[in-house]
Amino acid sequence: MPDINDEADFSAIIASSVHDMKNSLSMLLGALDEIMERYETEDNPLDEFSHVRYEGNRVNNSLIQLLSLYRMGNGQYSLNLSENDVEECVEECFLESQGLLALKGIETHMNCDDELMWYFDRNLIVGMLNSVINNSYKYTKSIINLHAYSEDGYLVIAVEDDGGGYPEAMLHGDKEHVPGIDYKSGSTGLGLYFAGQIAHMHENKGRRGFIQTNNDGVNGGGKFAIYLP
Repeated sequence: MPDINDEADFSAIIASSVHDMKNSLSMLLGALDEIMERYETEDNPLDEFSHVRYEGNRVNNSLIQLLSLYRMGNGQYSLNLSENDVEECVEECFLESQGLLALKGIETHMNCDDELMWYFDRNLIVGMLNSVINNSYKYTKSIINLHAYSEDGYLVIAVEDDGGGYPEAMLHGDKEHVPGIDYKSGSTGLGLYFAGQIAHMHENKGRRGFIQTNNDGVNGGGKFAIYLP
């Protein structure tokens, strides 16, 4: 039996437990999808189940982030870089959350050059952006915008909303800054830290990616942006 005082072994135990929880939660969410598909009709929209699924996805995303950070920290994850149609990736993010956003009456707007192509790890970036959109869903009042463009040799993908904006502890613009815990909202900053690590893993010609958060969103709402070289 591993010695729990051994930091490496203890980390491995935690990672294994997170992996098992993630798999179990994925099975539960899959069963929930089957129930909704079987019984949902126009007269019976099952809105409550949609909210349950949303919260389940948030937990699942957090578990995936924890497991990914463990693998990154132990050199067990390498980027799968490929050339991607940026507009297609952005559309995929919105389509993933379309049903939930419509349920809350949230307007969505997308602005992206239809010829914009870029090299990045598609699974990591799309998964991370889905987490950001899910977070915006929680705090926005009525609008979520998603923009993608090139700027000074970087691909910039930005998510903005018209909510109350980021608290001071969550504002930053570089990998080295670890967001603090916001006790009012209960946010630990894990999502932003994970996004920063993903951005930093992308490197090109000596430049690394980074993220920025500010309150330049719609009507002073929050704005998250990832910069990929």
